[in-house]
Amino acid sequence: MDLQLVGKKALITGGSRGIGKAIARQLALEGVDCTICSRNEEALQETANELRKETGRNIYAITANMGDLHSIENLVNKAAEEMGGIDILINNGARVSGGEPEGFNEVSDELILKDFEEKFMGYFRCTRAVSPYMKKSGWGRIVNISGTAARTGGSISAGARNVSVVHLTKTSSMELGKYGINVNAVYPGITMTETTKERIPKTEDLEKIAEGNAINRVVKAEDIANVVTFLVSPLSVAITGDVISVNGGAGSSVYY
Repeated sequence: MDLQLVGKKALITGGSRGIGKAIARQLALEGVDCTICSRNEEALQETANELRKETGRNIYAITANMGDLHSIENLVNKAAEEMGGIDILINNGARVSGGEPEGFNEVSDELILKDFEEKFMGYFRCTRAVSPYMKKSGWGRIVNISGTAARTGGSISAGARNVSVVHLTKTSSMELGKYGINVNAVYPGITMTETTKERIPKTEDLEKIAEGNAINRVVKAEDIANVVTFLVSPLSVAITGDVISVNGGAGSSVYY
């Protein structure tokens, strides 16, 4: 299937590793020029060089802090200048949950505020900053990487910030749809990335996670990337303002 992505230009935040890197790779393999960003200059340049060699596409690397408005504005302006526009935005740059306690009695105010500054405000600021470029061309695709913590209680900060991303997704889709811009969100569950390997080094623990979903294996970053790549293609025109769970069918809850 031709996804009709050749020549498109994408900005992927949090693109130096994990899900963001996998998305940048898959988009580049489909013929998309990409700008990736993160706060780690060394890791960012290493990933950009790797993806250039692997895909043969233009991969631009720009350091940015998703918790800072001016940094985001600089990122978007530079990315648009380097690539000659922005057709696709992948909002992925935010802290990975699990490093600090998030229970009702343990979670800190500082963590919650930082999470919302980075994820909700970061995604919102990026969306608002790229929208003029997409409006100008009359076409665009935005995908927000959220998380299944939105559907389960317990982790207050992770749950709240991921729920907020879904509300942002729907509201943005309503505002931008008339300009040919679709906005969707993706719910990854536990996904195999560099961070996952660091936090869950034992094979038997990963096997237990795999037993908890319908496909009986841990979802890979590449699996997320494949779904996102379809969502940013012209073929996804009828899907907007929605959230798609990509967690291997984990859990038994029914959503309708």
